[in-house]
Amino acid sequence: MAKDFTPSSRNREAFELEEAVLGALMLEKDCIITVQEFVSPDAFYTEEHRLIYKAINELSMELKPIDLYTVTERLKAKKELKKVGGASYLAQLTQKVGSAANV
Repeated sequence: MAKDFTPSSRNREAFELEEAVLGALMLEKDCIITVQEFVSPDAFYTEEHRLIYKAINELSMELKPIDLYTVTERLKAKKELKKVGGASYLAQLTQKVGSAANV
């Protein structure tokens, strides 16, 4: 699970950056439009983060709202919520970001 993952010090900054991007995407619904152009699921270091980003991307493509609730529900429907660390991990992601302004 993502919450148990402890990256090496070399990868820690990348891991934290991924968490901040995912958290920002769930806080600010329009951020995905900016990010989609530059980021693909393969850009994420962990499988958990790739799955979360894919869920966010799918919601965007379907023109559905992107927030903590909808991402949680999408992952639950795909039976991937436990794989990513559960709803509590998703909530932690949104708390790691003060603002989505600099995504």
